[in-house]
Amino acid sequence: MADNNSLPTPPSTVDSSTVPQTPPSAPNPAGDAGVLPEFRAVSLDAVPSPPPDFNWDMMAMAPETAMQLVYRAIQALATANGDIPPTPAVDRRETPSKYTVFEDATTPTRHHRRTPSRPATPIPEERIIVQEEPIYPPEASSDEPITTNSGQIGTDQEPSPEEIANLARKFFSKYVPDISLEKYAVRIQSFCPLSTAVWLAAGAYTHRMCCITRRVPLTLRTMHRVLLATLVTAMKALEDHRWNDDRFSKVGGVEVKSLVRIELSVIYLTGGHLQFLWPDKLRAAVVALQKAARDATQANQISAHLKLVLPAAENRRD
Repeated sequence: MADNNSLPTPPSTVDSSTVPQTPPSAPNPAGDAGVLPEFRAVSLDAVPSPPPDFNWDMMAMAPETAMQLVYRAIQALATANGDIPPTPAVDRRETPSKYTVFEDATTPTRHHRRTPSRPATPIPEERIIVQEEPIYPPEASSDEPITTNSGQIGTDQEPSPEEIANLARKFFSKYVPDISLEKYAVRIQSFCPLSTAVWLAAGAYTHRMCCITRRVPLTLRTMHRVLLATLVTAMKALEDHRWNDDRFSKVGGVEVKSLVRIELSVIYLTGGHLQFLWPDKLRAAVVALQKAARDATQANQISAHLKLVLPAAENRRD
């Protein structure tokens, strides 16, 4: 027979209402040291360059290596395109308030106020030409709806050429910036460190806007703003930690409102497709950007050095 002393004692019942409940402390995301990026001097000499044969592993790539990969491709495309000035602003005519009466088909007449002392001279019916001016859209406003080619508004509608030209103009600088794109990228990575995924996503956005749809010309005047806008958009779409617009605008050398405008332009011109659910698709987009830069560089070199010489007349075949 077992000893009763060896049996476990039952737990004592404690009233939970008498135990004081201490709530947990408030969350502090900024206090998580694993989320905050590491500030360090960016030296391109100590960073390995991406392999030239497009055989690279994005999972093992350093952020500085991804930075080199993206800005070199953008620089090559911009150099091949050269310095292209922006397109002129969209002409918006003022809305006419009345019909225009022409006495002749080519000579318009101004409307004069009729007075009792000077009655108007009657015009023969065969010389009266009344043309109704078309009612153009009103002047642009902040809450102007987005119209499309088919006249409908929706997510599946394509933007009009006027809207695309207006958004593309926001990437143009008045003059070609004095700072090179390499130093510009190093400045961004030094003061606003970004991850490898952000740099690669920025390259994917650039390839979609400038190579696939060709809605934004990638030139010496646009490459800085294109890089800045795609980086800000990729950071907010992919990262938990985000640098605020004020800091990014100071590092990028633009005003806050200009930064917001080009960021919204990237979102609109890419159709809002900012996420990459599969790493292979992100890698394929960046490799396509590299290949486009390689082809543009080769085409530019061939066009500059190639000289076509026709054969002599006696060597030609009739």
